[in-house]
Amino acid sequence: MKNIDKYTNEEKRIMNLEYEFVTDFIKLRKNLNLSQQKLADSSNVIRETIARIENLMASPHLNTLLKILDSVGYTIKIVPKDRK
Repeated sequence: MKNIDKYTNEEKRIMNLEYEFVTDFIKLRKNLNLSQQKLADSSNVIRETIARIENLMASPHLNTLLKILDSVGYTIKIVPKDRK
């Protein structure tokens, strides 16, 4: 039973990380005063893809995220996580 509980907790932790990332993604778009359509147009990604990312309906491919973020002057980096 403990193995199942650990797996469930790990999945919850990953889901929370994904939620935080998407929340930051949405904040960035809004801070740049971009609609989903304007972001889609600038990154050559269809608006529905951006909507699916923002609604946690799809996990985007890395190249899709890079394309979207690059179009507004951002990128993705691997950094150590904070140890609390």
